[in-house]
Amino acid sequence: MASVTRGLARAALFVFGAALTANAAWLAVTANLTLGTAMVALLGLGCLASGIWFSRLTRHRVIAAVALLVVVAIIGLSSFLANYGTNDNALYDEDAVVVLGAAVHGRELSNTLVGRLDAALSYHQRNPAALVVVSGGQGPQEEIPEAVAMRQYLLDHGVPDDHIIVEDRSTSTEENFANARVLLDRVLPARYSVAFVTDEFHVYRAERIAASAGLTATHVSGRTPWYFWPANYLRESVAVALNWLGL
Repeated sequence: MASVTRGLARAALFVFGAALTANAAWLAVTANLTLGTAMVALLGLGCLASGIWFSRLTRHRVIAAVALLVVVAIIGLSSFLANYGTNDNALYDEDAVVVLGAAVHGRELSNTLVGRLDAALSYHQRNPAALVVVSGGQGPQEEIPEAVAMRQYLLDHGVPDDHIIVEDRSTSTEENFANARVLLDRVLPARYSVAFVTDEFHVYRAERIAASAGLTATHVSGRTPWYFWPANYLRESVAVALNWLGL
């Protein structure tokens, strides 16, 4: 019985490792290179290596226990982030909605960014008076700033130009909110209310970053395409864990 269990565990490592490695390779070719993609590749190769040297690793129970604990922690934290992020709490009477940027491939919006903008459009339909802040600078694999591409998408889908504010210099979520607040402070009265749009995996941390920028914000979530789950949830789990540790 023990040998059967070990055989199944080894096979699972090979299957899991192969799937993760293939996912990382596909994302590297079809999407912008990210830290999350690199992390998935390393995890996939690690699983394959563990399958190859499985018999040796099982002799070191401490290593096996730590590896299992890490996997369980990542799965548990990812589940928490997904559940937290999908419980939208926007009131649809906010004065502005901040749409956080995501990758642009050359000039083409990524599926992730389209999902966020579609969520923002749904919000706009319910609260057309709110200003829409599109926030995102230009990355190394992008021909134009994310915010510029986002603005055009919203214009093409009927959002009035005078309702859109472009913040095209940020390179992080911290800068997204800090720069958006500077722009909103100029055009809105004191104590204005804000909602933000991002993917469900990112809501938990984004909410806390918004608060640190002085914005008490509600949220509306987009949905991460399934093929981005490993990269996005792995990266975000590590980021949240580091944040909890104060790093």
